[in-house]
Amino acid sequence: MRKLIASLFVVCGLVVYGVTAHSADEKPAKKAGVIEAAAVNLGRPVDFDRDILPIFESSCIACHNIAIDEGKLSLEDVESVMKGGKRGPSVVPKQPEKSRLFLYAAHAAKPIMPPMPNKVDAETLTPKQLGLIRQWILEGATKGMGASRESVQWRPLPSTLKSIYSVALSPWGRFAAAGRTNQISVYDLSSKKEVARLVDPALATVEYDGGLMYPGGAAHRDFVNSLAFSPDGNLLASGGFRVVKLWKRVTEPKRFALPLGQDVTAVAISADGKLAAIAVADKTVRLWNLVDGKPGATLSGHTDRITGLEFWPRAEEQAEVSRQVTTTAANVAAANKKLATAKQAVADFAAHPDPKLDEAATKAKQTQLAAAQTAAEAALKAASDAATAATTASAAFDKKAAEQSRLITVSADKTVRIWKASDGSAIAQLQTPAAINDVATNRDGSQFVTAEADNTLRVWAFPIVETKLAEGEKKDPAKPAVVPVSELKGHTKPVTSVDLVFTPGTQVVSGSTDGTVRTWDLAGAKQIRSMNHGGPVLAVAARGDGLRLASVSDNGIGKLWETSNGKQLAELKSDVKLQRQVTERVEEQAVAKQRVALADAAFKAADKNLKDREAATKKATDTKTAADKAIADPDKKNKDADAKLKAAKTAQGTAAKELKVAQDAATKSAAERDAATKKAAADAATLKASQAAATVAAKTAAGAEAAVKKATEQKAAADKGDDANAKAAAAKALTDAQAVAKTAVDGFAAAKKAATDAEATAKASTDAKTKADALAKTNDAAAKAADAKSKASVKPTQDAEKAFAATQVALKKVKDAAAQALRSLNLSQKAVVTAKAQIAERTKTKDAETASQKLADADVTNAQAAEKVAAKPLRTVAFSLDGTQVVTSGDNAALRSWDATTGLPLDAYIAHQGPVTAIAFSATGTIVTGANDKTASAWSAAPQWKLVGQLGANKENSLDLAASPFVNRILTLDFSSDGKLLATGGGDPSRSGELMIWDVEKQQLVRTIEDAHSDTVMGVEFSRDGRTLVSGAADKFVKTFDVATGKHIRSYEGHTHHVLDVSIKGDESTIISAGADNVIKVWNTETGEQRRTISTYKKQVVCVQYIAATDNFISCSGDKTVRLFTAANGSNRRSFTGAGDFMYAAACSRDEGIVLGGGEDGVLRVWNGKNGQVIAAFEPPQPVVSNTAIATAGK
Repeated sequence: MRKLIASLFVVCGLVVYGVTAHSADEKPAKKAGVIEAAAVNLGRPVDFDRDILPIFESSCIACHNIAIDEGKLSLEDVESVMKGGKRGPSVVPKQPEKSRLFLYAAHAAKPIMPPMPNKVDAETLTPKQLGLIRQWILEGATKGMGASRESVQWRPLPSTLKSIYSVALSPWGRFAAAGRTNQISVYDLSSKKEVARLVDPALATVEYDGGLMYPGGAAHRDFVNSLAFSPDGNLLASGGFRVVKLWKRVTEPKRFALPLGQDVTAVAISADGKLAAIAVADKTVRLWNLVDGKPGATLSGHTDRITGLEFWPRAEEQAEVSRQVTTTAANVAAANKKLATAKQAVADFAAHPDPKLDEAATKAKQTQLAAAQTAAEAALKAASDAATAATTASAAFDKKAAEQSRLITVSADKTVRIWKASDGSAIAQLQTPAAINDVATNRDGSQFVTAEADNTLRVWAFPIVETKLAEGEKKDPAKPAVVPVSELKGHTKPVTSVDLVFTPGTQVVSGSTDGTVRTWDLAGAKQIRSMNHGGPVLAVAARGDGLRLASVSDNGIGKLWETSNGKQLAELKSDVKLQRQVTERVEEQAVAKQRVALADAAFKAADKNLKDREAATKKATDTKTAADKAIADPDKKNKDADAKLKAAKTAQGTAAKELKVAQDAATKSAAERDAATKKAAADAATLKASQAAATVAAKTAAGAEAAVKKATEQKAAADKGDDANAKAAAAKALTDAQAVAKTAVDGFAAAKKAATDAEATAKASTDAKTKADALAKTNDAAAKAADAKSKASVKPTQDAEKAFAATQVALKKVKDAAAQALRSLNLSQKAVVTAKAQIAERTKTKDAETASQKLADADVTNAQAAEKVAAKPLRTVAFSLDGTQVVTSGDNAALRSWDATTGLPLDAYIAHQGPVTAIAFSATGTIVTGANDKTASAWSAAPQWKLVGQLGANKENSLDLAASPFVNRILTLDFSSDGKLLATGGGDPSRSGELMIWDVEKQQLVRTIEDAHSDTVMGVEFSRDGRTLVSGAADKFVKTFDVATGKHIRSYEGHTHHVLDVSIKGDESTIISAGADNVIKVWNTETGEQRRTISTYKKQVVCVQYIAATDNFISCSGDKTVRLFTAANGSNRRSFTGAGDFMYAAACSRDEGIVLGGGEDGVLRVWNGKNGQVIAAFEPPQPVVSNTAIATAGK
């Protein structure tokens, strides 16, 4: 399940529009570095989708798309281009010299695009590309005809490309698939050969540049980014550009059936693989042409059941000769390659000698290179001579086979008959002492061995020569006409089967109903060893190289033996499918046990949590009770302090009030005193003034009275005179004086009264002042006393406040403690409720998982019972001529193949409607079987695959991907465990992450998980139960989704670079992810937390895969290694080395026995997963297919 990495790193071209040094209206002068746009004449208008968008896609869109719009610019469509970036439109239709897009790309204005240097190795646009952009703008920058991504202009992939970007291993480890560029090779790991090159027939006729685009055929047009086998191994899905192809293995590869009308008793195939001899119940042998399936001669003569057939020369010799031809030809090719390398080294050194070497060193180097060339030439000659010898030997064998081929038939009628294979004519016959059950020839055909019912193996010479009678001796009917060369005795019951151990060619192996398998030395006529099969042996076979033996019994069990020591290597139980079913059930049982353990651990954790929560609740209750009790004393102290504070404040308030009253009285009395003082002073001044006025008035009155007296005297004197005038004047003067005197007297009286009044007022004021002074003094003293009292009341209040504040703090503390205790109690009580719900859920889960385990246990028991019940007698066994397979069959009517080295099961299919009695392999890869259903059948031993469906392609025209739901390459694939669903992942780099689920049988899209990721999906895997889908993407996220609804379940964040692959453990407790940040992360599936980070790798980790139901997983990286880890502790259990470059993909068999890895060097490496040793290394094939099976639709 791997994918193309290199294709995702898209070059970023035009970066930021709008940050400009020239406006679109400017016309910058031509200068050094400006790229001249080439003239363009396409003979048609320039089309945006066809001509311009590919330029943008390769150089610009990675940074200028809907998701990443640097400079606010997207170049994904014409509307976005015209809208432009921060400075407006990037294109002015019909005016390229005013279009920023063109100016920046032509380096005619700053900033130049792409900027140089840059981190993505982007190159400047070519003159032709600029010419296309310029012409498109001149023509109006229109949308064009559309169909941009659908109208891909395909070209052949360079033949030099060889990298493997994807690998897959069939569920039972037999087949390995490798995606090299657009090719898919399928390898049979049992034979260590490429057995199929998958080819889409629709691509076979595609032309390019006057010839075929894919002369050797191709599986896809683009890179094969991903591969996945279905759970049954019969379907291979491959992901390419916008299409997924489904390839089906032919599980019953019958070439043709031979209707015989009689049950088959024995089968043999000629050395050249062209002729089959089939013995049937009517005591005849039918010859059939295997090339065309037509019947040949019928051989008659036997009078009882024919029990054995044998061609000579033997097919093993043909296979050996063919292998020599193939091997020596490969050696010649390798020698030629070495010689070419040596010659090139000589030529290179001659043309470019090392300047650092002096003359002597130069000559020494030349001598060394010349010697290497000479050695290579000698090696080539030796290889060529060996190839010639092999070819000569092959021709000699072909001649021998054509001229000397014979068929030996044996029967229960105690006779051996020998026939000429070419025409069926009889050559010879002989009589044996007992009924014959089987026959085998030696290597050179000089002897043959019969397995007989009298417990004996007899060795006969060829040509058959009757015993000569002595002169005069009469023939005794009781004595045989032909005497065996030797008799091999040791079996205690009838010998049922015999076969030649071809290598070394001097031994045979036999089987008997006495339950033993024995090997014999023909030359010494002695037993080598005996092996106990454990049941009556009905058939035996020896592998061509002599290293393995096989036997089958009527107890339904076959066994594989090591010839050299008789060690049993494996049991070949009768039903491969049931055996695999047992393995699957045991895996499911292991997963069920793991899930029970997880559920039990979760239950125990929940139970402990509940007990902890209940204990916490009790503690919280106790704490709450204690906290409530603890409030009483601080509360009383607080209340007492409060009362004291209030009393202090009351006293302070009273003192303050009294102070105010006293101060008010003092203020008032002081004011009154001041007023009285002022009034007394005023009244004193008034008194003084009035007294002064009275004094003045007195003096005035006295003067006036004196003037009156004088005027009186003067009037008297005048009166005494006669002067009337004088009298009148004196009278007037007296009158005037009297008037003045009166006024003066009145004034004096008034002044005197005023003085008297003022004196009284002054006295009263003086008295009032004296009284006011006394009052003011009294009130001032009272105010001072009140002030002292008020000041004295402050400290008690302050002390009371402090005391109250202290009790408040103490009270708050205990109340806070009580509140906290209450909160804790509430939380604890809620936690108990939650814990009870959790334990109920965990109990339910545990019960369900326990029930599932019981079902799994029952399934294992039933599967094992079914396997035992299904064990039916095995009657025939044969090794393939290449020594890679051993095939068994019998009353179960099925052909079952096994790895001839390890005994591991490979394949199984129903071959007949009745018990299969005979199997034979041909050198051409055909298997002929005969059965008690009156038929024989010819089967292809080579696995075959055919294209049976395409997801994303047009049903009418598979090359049309215009309507494909896939937007780009399919980078990852995975089948659900039941094989019904296929998940695909991909997307447009930097723009979208595509995640889809398909119905495999209907080949229909079930669901697209919208917005699964924001960048390309690189890894996807179903959970074992098929309910969850795990994905990883270039957006650095791992995510899980519900398969039934597509609903997002959880995200796992922690990688700092692309997530390149994901895998989920069988019990679904853990997810692993591989990152371009050089690490593997192990996640808790349920919580999303990281359990650990494995930092062993120094380069990108591109592949991870959990192995079956275990905690182990396989991974690979750019550091050229494939590694086996254990997720629980992160330990690197084993490293698989030998790769020469970046490794892109890896896979491992469910038993960890086989590990695959493929990468940049194009070599598919196969390691033994148990010890890390290389099993095979499949080099990249030649570009054109030859002599390789090609899978095509309908063929």
